[in-house]
Amino acid sequence: MKKDMEYYIKISNEVMLKNLYRREELTEKLVSQYLASGKDHICIIASGSSLNAAMAAEWFMSHHSGNRIAVMSPTEYMDFRKESVKDYFKIVISQSGCSTNIIEAVKEMAEEGSRPLVLTGNLEGDIKKYTDNLMEYGVGNESVDYVTLGMTVLIETLILFVLETGKRKGFLTQEYQNLAGELERCCIANREMYHKSIPFTETFYNDLLKMDKAIIVADGANMGIAREAALKFGETLKIPALYYESEEYIHGPNMQLTPEYSVFFIDTNKKHNRMYDIFEATGIVTEHTYLITDKKVPESPKIIQAQEQVQSELTPLYTAVPFQYIAAHVTKEKNNFECHPLFGRFEEKIHCKTDDYDEIMENKKRKAEEE
Repeated sequence: MKKDMEYYIKISNEVMLKNLYRREELTEKLVSQYLASGKDHICIIASGSSLNAAMAAEWFMSHHSGNRIAVMSPTEYMDFRKESVKDYFKIVISQSGCSTNIIEAVKEMAEEGSRPLVLTGNLEGDIKKYTDNLMEYGVGNESVDYVTLGMTVLIETLILFVLETGKRKGFLTQEYQNLAGELERCCIANREMYHKSIPFTETFYNDLLKMDKAIIVADGANMGIAREAALKFGETLKIPALYYESEEYIHGPNMQLTPEYSVFFIDTNKKHNRMYDIFEATGIVTEHTYLITDKKVPESPKIIQAQEQVQSELTPLYTAVPFQYIAAHVTKEKNNFECHPLFGRFEEKIHCKTDDYDEIMENKKRKAEEE
């Protein structure tokens, strides 16, 4: 199978299981540095899909660690919130190792005498010029620009970090094994979601092919997934995509609805069925309404339902899959990976990756082909 987006989505569950089983080894550097720091609260600085992954993981991390978890972009950290997190343990994330905003944050920290641990999917990225405190977080060699595997595995790694920290510090005992079991079920659900996304995309092929504006509605930990879905639809399908929390969606944004809109709902909230009611109400305006859930709801071709039951904070480990698959498959079918010709001029003016990025990615692709 060609090592494109669809390939990396397909193997996500295998990589997740492998990392789950080697969790102590995988997280050792991160756990050890955190414990040695003597700090409790954690600040995660990331961008793009990495930021979305950290936002999705934050709910589990804060709930099970009992500490404050601050998740922010490099700009938010450097320009606005640095003082408020000065006593936090810092984790910086750059999947490519070539994001200029992440590198600037690391450089600024170094100038101030701080040495954060940088999680990356590419130890050969340019960030190695500015710090040697790097950790490959278990994604392996994902060699495409539009990360899917890297996003899901990052969520898992941050969750495993809290799991192993809890074991070492003693605040997770019996719960540790229960959570490990739930994580294993999440890996199974990830595979299940992949196999359900294929016929779903085929069933609604024409609608998804014509989709030109989308809204993703979620709550809780899945707000990070809604952000990621909007990002993926925007960067691959090249369509405007918005994301909202469920109650915020019906407090104004829903007024823009027309029969041409596509609206996706992610509902894993066990406390009530309000999201399903909003899903049905939206269907009155547009037939292009879809639901991803792990709850018992009436069967429908428009609903992708996970069978595994886990706590809501863990569901981001599989709810991203349908959006990743739609983005990958529909973009390939439309041959829509190229940007507008004027985008080249935009990139000449403003860079978000280092000058060596294209060469580094080519080296990753060659390495992936050899594996």
